[in-house]
Amino acid sequence: MNSQWKMPSVKPAVVVGALIALVALVVPLAAARSSAKACGATVKVTDHETFVVNKYDKDEMRFVPGTVKVKSGCKLTFEFATADQADPHSLTIVKRSDLPRTMDQMQNCKICKQIKGKHVGDPTVPASPKNPILHWIVNVGKPGLDVPGDSISIFEATAKGAPPGHNRVSVVVSARAGTTLNFMCGMHPWMQGSIVVT
Repeated sequence: MNSQWKMPSVKPAVVVGALIALVALVVPLAAARSSAKACGATVKVTDHETFVVNKYDKDEMRFVPGTVKVKSGCKLTFEFATADQADPHSLTIVKRSDLPRTMDQMQNCKICKQIKGKHVGDPTVPASPKNPILHWIVNVGKPGLDVPGDSISIFEATAKGAPPGHNRVSVVVSARAGTTLNFMCGMHPWMQGSIVVT
């Protein structure tokens, strides 16, 4: 009596069919995961300062990325790139014509006062324990980001009056597909960008 076990023969067509079925199952799952990741987007505030004594002081505070694509109905996350930043920021939807372009427009920024007035009690002074951020999310249109005036704010310096948990915020981009939303920081007018809604 032969006690050796023999592997049953499997037809090549059966093996190929099983592999095709497996690929058909895995590919849609991978595509679903990819589309879920592609749905939302993140805009970060980064800050890096360099200087040369008696020559210049260069502040590279900015939005990263400056232009972001977001699918309508998906979330945009606004957060700090690093944990050592002490300034408050807003991501405020504005008309393209309201974006300051010159040094004079930035130093006398009319839209900035309007933006600050939506978030803090006194728009003429920086946010602080005596002038806290009262409104972290401002909706002018429908909930989410869709029209000029919509604004979100972040701030993580507890010594300057920021309550814990306000170093990031996520909101739905509710503008319809095909819309481009221009945004800026009401506290730092050179920080500007756009959301391309797909």
